[in-house]
Amino acid sequence: MAVWRILIGGFTTAIFHAFSQETPQVIFSPPLATLPRMPGSESHLYDQAISLMAVGDLLMGGSALQVIQREGADYPFDSTRHILSSADLTTANLEAPFTSGGTPFDKTYTFRVPPPFASSLLPAGFDVLTLANNHILDFGPEGLHSTLNTLDSLGIATCGAGRNAKEAEQGVILKKGRWRIGFLAYSLTFPTEFWATDSSSGTAYPRSPCVRQTIQEMSEQVDLLVVAFHWGGELKADPKPYQRQYAHRAIDWGADLIIGHHPHVLQGMELYRDRLIAYSLGNFVFGSYSRNARDSIILRVRYDRLGLLYAEIIPISVFNLEVQFQPRLLRGKERDRVFGTLNVISKNLNNGRDILRPSGLITLD
Repeated sequence: MAVWRILIGGFTTAIFHAFSQETPQVIFSPPLATLPRMPGSESHLYDQAISLMAVGDLLMGGSALQVIQREGADYPFDSTRHILSSADLTTANLEAPFTSGGTPFDKTYTFRVPPPFASSLLPAGFDVLTLANNHILDFGPEGLHSTLNTLDSLGIATCGAGRNAKEAEQGVILKKGRWRIGFLAYSLTFPTEFWATDSSSGTAYPRSPCVRQTIQEMSEQVDLLVVAFHWGGELKADPKPYQRQYAHRAIDWGADLIIGHHPHVLQGMELYRDRLIAYSLGNFVFGSYSRNARDSIILRVRYDRLGLLYAEIIPISVFNLEVQFQPRLLRGKERDRVFGTLNVISKNLNNGRDILRPSGLITLD
């Protein structure tokens, strides 16, 4: 059901400083029933809005390794930490394993990141990382298991990969205040050997009808469901038809927000059934000097019990020849250029409609 919103001047700026900084509680299985409305003051707490923030691919290895070793593990987040930590929950796609061991897989590019680097993620604001991608098993099951253990020791939740298909596909539920937020993640990228099976570690592949059942069941257990997909063509601004099909079906089955990764560049945004689809957020901290991956965004979304209040696009530069693996906020004409580009590539996904306001907001009006 469409919800009409009126954004009053200064409102969005003011609320950015009002988000709760309470540490989210991670809730795993068994499944939890949706909380009932509570009387009195607790009812107000239950009905409060919640903010989520998402960034793109996170890879603190590769060409970034020497820079981070020299500058320190906190260095990549020094320009964005104040934003990332302002949301109730913040997520990214972890594009390489935290491991010092394992055997490299036989493919062109393999990455791994020293496990001590992971210590910077919690103070940077990250609460949950998706692992469903084409690099998390670059150093085999040992690398994946090391990653799971490292992040678990830090209290950072994960989803999208596991020691078998059941574990990889089960997702994670986080509790924040009186909200329960579910996260699921799937990879549609090669190599297929990275996809988990009943007897092997790997990433969650959206197998039918399993993916439908998983989304439907989790949507009944949570107040808000986020589904992430690793998909699409590298360096392609337009989503492929199958991306739209998966995104629409996931929403039809109960997802509230779709977040995409893998192309390394921005793809368009779509509003479908009053739910937001971000087909690709581009790179975030990424260990490559690619000249093609220059612009990216931080996505901030805010919800109340009726649904999406707004989404805010925060443009950043990830052109590492200039920012040296520390994403920087874009301002002025450069920020407006990203708004314009993103709006143009989004129009075809929204029947020619401009959904992105000049201020960088997406609303349901």
